[in-house]
Amino acid sequence: MKFKLASFIIICLASIALLVSDLALGKTQTLVIPGNAQGKAIRNAYVDELLHLIFKKQGLELDIEYNRESMSQGRALKELAEGDVIDLNWSVTTREREQKLLPIRIPIYQGLVGWRVFFIHRQKEQMFKQVMQAKDLRPLLAVQRFDWPDYRVLLANNLTVEGNISYDNMYKSVASGLADYFPRSVLEIVREKKSRNSRALMIEPSLLVKYPSAYYFFVNKNNKALASLIETGFNQAIADGSFERLFQRYHGEHLKLLNLEKRRVIELQNPYFPAIPGQH
Repeated sequence: MKFKLASFIIICLASIALLVSDLALGKTQTLVIPGNAQGKAIRNAYVDELLHLIFKKQGLELDIEYNRESMSQGRALKELAEGDVIDLNWSVTTREREQKLLPIRIPIYQGLVGWRVFFIHRQKEQMFKQVMQAKDLRPLLAVQRFDWPDYRVLLANNLTVEGNISYDNMYKSVASGLADYFPRSVLEIVREKKSRNSRALMIEPSLLVKYPSAYYFFVNKNNKALASLIETGFNQAIADGSFERLFQRYHGEHLKLLNLEKRRVIELQNPYFPAIPGQH
């Protein structure tokens, strides 16, 4: 029995090695990922450059093709699980997603997607200065999309959340006073503020909400060769410092503007985050 098990493991490892070798011999790897109707338009400049860096570490040129059909996040993940249209996507991880797909468990945003600051109305700044712990947020109304993982996290912590508002109307609901706050990742809120021409909106300056969360690359469960290729190249980029330099170039300045070290931290639980020994 031990001999059969050992033989099986050796055969599996050899098969993966051969598949990875085949990819490398091709020199150019094509990936189809979800995109919009503009075809080759870059969906996310940071992730696009990160993927090219990962494949370059493996001696490969990368050609990213964007699927022309417009897809919601849920639809894109479903297509990836079926394995007929999409090769790769990136998403906040959950237990459910890791059951259906194969994750590369290296946080592409260094785990900071679970660090949240708020858009609020300027007239409510003093009210938020009185918030000292999670229970102080419970009488206040947050907005999130019902199909975002963050929505369930806030509900799990007994916070009041409205989930049936479109993305653009979330900003409007805060600016009009219908909602009290719109939690956003520390990685995106500064950029979003610059793109919103609203005098009523401001970034709340005193609070930082944290909960365990990470964006991973996901591939189809049967595509172990691609997962291995990405994991190896990603770890090489971490080891030689090129990943950190890329991350800081895209996000470092915005993170500094938020003065995160001076904020009051409110820790939330995330019951949907997969427990992984030795997680980054």
